[in-house]
Amino acid sequence: MSVLVCLDPGHGGSDYGSVGFFLTEKDVCLDLAFRIGRKLQNYEGISVTMTRSIDMDTTAEERSGWANQQKADLFLSIHTNASSDSTASGFASYVSVCAGSKARRIQCWLHNQIVCFLRKYGVCDLGKKNDTESFTGHLKELRLVEMPAITLASLYITHTKENHLLSDSEFLDRYADCIAEGVAKIFQCQLKSTV
Repeated sequence: MSVLVCLDPGHGGSDYGSVGFFLTEKDVCLDLAFRIGRKLQNYEGISVTMTRSIDMDTTAEERSGWANQQKADLFLSIHTNASSDSTASGFASYVSVCAGSKARRIQCWLHNQIVCFLRKYGVCDLGKKNDTESFTGHLKELRLVEMPAITLASLYITHTKENHLLSDSEFLDRYADCIAEGVAKIFQCQLKSTV
């Protein structure tokens, strides 16, 4: 089986996304996407493409257009959460309100895998959501792609403890491992032999 995963690091260029303390969402998302990409390439049959690999401006149309052009099997958009309430914390995942059953099954499996991992760090589960429940009212790129698409809203960049986790290289590596393992299980891909 051959699987192409399109990783979409949120924001970029003049769009910083959310800012928390000394971190910007665009940088965290790109770093995490690279880590996930490297981990995914350890599995048989999985290849990776990214909507951006540098700090650049891209529109939702360009991101989704790239994924559609590449005929990806899964679109995974990486974001962080933010709030003016510094006590707000947790993890959520999103699919388009128009998403089909396949996207929702993938969301359910991956969300549960991530929540199980994050629980060890005291991060609460904010639930599996539709894009209409997002801060902006909808996540355009989820609606424009032609394959199952999920947004991972990874921790609150504005929460002291979660901001610290998002700046911790060891945590990000483990988190990337968790996401890659979840994707590999969904598509029944085995780790490559190290021999």
